[in-house]
Amino acid sequence: MNEVKQPKKPLLFYYSIALVILMLFNFLAMPTILERQVQEVDYGTFMTMTEEKNIGLVEITDNQIVFTDKEQTKVYKTGLMAL
Repeated sequence: MNEVKQPKKPLLFYYSIALVILMLFNFLAMPTILERQVQEVDYGTFMTMTEEKNIGLVEITDNQIVFTDKEQTKVYKTGLMAL
């Protein structure tokens, strides 16, 4: 008697599963991990660091300031700015 073997799943199937898992990780877990690395400070700390010339990159949005230190190792953000 000849045995009927089930066809193996193509390699593309496993690549698709791995891609879906990777995309879910990027959309769900990475924003949470990256948000924890941003330290919230007050506007006075921003001004003090500016006077000490300890500011790297600065991004000013409508309601807050995001900036790095001179070595660009830490990321800070100010609280919400009042209009």
